[in-house]
Amino acid sequence: MSRLREALDNAAADAPTLNLADWAITSSRRRRKTRMAAGSAAVIGLAVLAGVVLDVFPGTGPLMADKAVVAVQTGKIADLPSRGVGPLSHAYRTFCLISGPIPPDCRNGKWRVVALSGETYHLPQALGTLSTKSGPKFYPLAISRDGRIIAYYNQSAKTFKVRDLASGTEQTAPVAIAEAELGGNAHLELSDDGRYLAFTGYPSRKEDGLLIDMRARTTTPLPVGWDLRSIDGTTVTLARYGRYGEKPGIWVMPLAGGGSPITVDETYTRFSALAPNGAAVAALRRGQSLDSHDDTITVLDARTGKVKKTVTMRGLPKGSPTLTPGVWLSAAEVTLAALPSDRWNENRQITYAVNVETGQVRQLAVYHPQNVMHLVIPGVPAAF
Repeated sequence: MSRLREALDNAAADAPTLNLADWAITSSRRRRKTRMAAGSAAVIGLAVLAGVVLDVFPGTGPLMADKAVVAVQTGKIADLPSRGVGPLSHAYRTFCLISGPIPPDCRNGKWRVVALSGETYHLPQALGTLSTKSGPKFYPLAISRDGRIIAYYNQSAKTFKVRDLASGTEQTAPVAIAEAELGGNAHLELSDDGRYLAFTGYPSRKEDGLLIDMRARTTTPLPVGWDLRSIDGTTVTLARYGRYGEKPGIWVMPLAGGGSPITVDETYTRFSALAPNGAAVAALRRGQSLDSHDDTITVLDARTGKVKKTVTMRGLPKGSPTLTPGVWLSAAEVTLAALPSDRWNENRQITYAVNVETGQVRQLAVYHPQNVMHLVIPGVPAAF
């Protein structure tokens, strides 16, 4: 997997052909009391260069479909309208100066977004990639779980902006953030209502992160070396992966800051978003090599680090390297990002739902990027 990861790091991105749609959350204020209401996804497809349609497993959320819908993308692509855009299915960066298929109307290193209805738009106000003397830097984008709000770094404003796609209302973060503060591949997370925005410099491990309250216009520092997993009604969940001599850990931090991190067993290397009950995370256990995982999934107590349950995953195709667990679809199911093979030029990412009680795995969606690092799915924490 280390060779595969290096190849993915070095490859450029293309558009995915299918998406895992959003999980609609009715209210961030009610989320703490009704976490089990997290919805599942409908799969609505986009074919950029060639249409690929796979079976869809209907979910339990309000956005459901019995089959994937393919929209063919050709010719000129419009910039994102000022208002009236429906929920997004995903976003991705495009790269034009590479070998291999190039997306239509390509803008090198720029973000574009895809609506659930299939429309594709350029997002010129968002900084995607910037060339520096030390190499390219990638600037993050986040999408709320219901796909209706986006956050991105705006180069002219020198900070992040949060935008409601339907109304066009845009908020600018109350603090200037120099481009150098974001590291080479910062991670960005957005709360369901768009109020809270957080970024960390992981995996650079050099820059402090920041939690921003867009309504109160206040900021709270986040620690170096921790990666964002989720922002819920009252907490931000961070993870540390046990590299560079540090022990892996989980930190469920109050939105006002504080709390204490907990250390977990060194065999655990990847962690999910916070579970619907607010007290657990799912974790993957290291396999035979540093960058691989075994065939189990574990539920850890987010307050103590103790193991609640470990099950062997059933139904995951043999030879599928797992990347990371993500958001929870219900109290029993968590999403899992994986690759279908460890080929250095693998261009597919598959999202599964894993039942943490039984270990049963079901496929949700397939993506076809040139590089999975440049794909953003609503509410799903970064895979790398």
